[in-house]
Amino acid sequence: MTLSEDQIKGEIAKRWDYSSQRYDNYHGHGIKSDEEVAFWKALFERILPGERLNVLDVGCGTGEISLLLAGMGHTVTGIDLSEKMLDRAASKAKAMAQAGRGVDARFMIGDAETPPFENSSFDAVVTRHVLWTLPNPQNAVTGWTRALKEGGTLAIVDSLWNDGSLETRLRRKIGDFLILVVERNDISKDRYSPELNSTLPHSRGISADTIRAYMENAGLRGIGTENLADLIEIQKRHMPFRYKISYKYNYYAVCGTK
Repeated sequence: MTLSEDQIKGEIAKRWDYSSQRYDNYHGHGIKSDEEVAFWKALFERILPGERLNVLDVGCGTGEISLLLAGMGHTVTGIDLSEKMLDRAASKAKAMAQAGRGVDARFMIGDAETPPFENSSFDAVVTRHVLWTLPNPQNAVTGWTRALKEGGTLAIVDSLWNDGSLETRLRRKIGDFLILVVERNDISKDRYSPELNSTLPHSRGISADTIRAYMENAGLRGIGTENLADLIEIQKRHMPFRYKISYKYNYYAVCGTK
């Protein structure tokens, strides 16, 4: 069965709606320690072009990165296809405001491949764990570039999540089993269906070199890669063994300037 574009987007939204209530519990998605917060802040201070920026967070999910950036003094707009993810993000922003830590962040429905904004609207566009999920990644990177002002930065955080090796398959099976036993949570239900995976060019994740090529095709310059191996080690220090067993990735941020 061949899925139409609307069906693909509908399935993607449905999958993330399903995951929304547990997403922040998953290590590597939710930010779990002050040590990890400090790492993310230091990274964004290095790669983003200045202070008090107007930032677009594409595929913002529950707002972890949006709220972190807003807490650094930036004005942040987060878009996502999943209404339930956005509900979680808005609830977290409201809780921060009630605790006296209000930030300038808004959240809205939006397709990552065609962000609903005029050209040259943002000083920076950031995205974490999104590009691999998209059926048309080059269109997405081109659209993100259009949304940038001249001199703005696009930062893509991603990984090759599954290299298809026997070791990776075994690690995943052991981790999934332990999570099922300890949490009574069948984590496989959070993953895309085989039908949906077949429509995605990077269903197992995406390499830094491939992202660089998409950025070059979109006309970005000064493209560089930040290795996030130190972040992986920080995250692993704060996760139980059932997550740690399969948490072995080449993790990176690829950045380019318009």
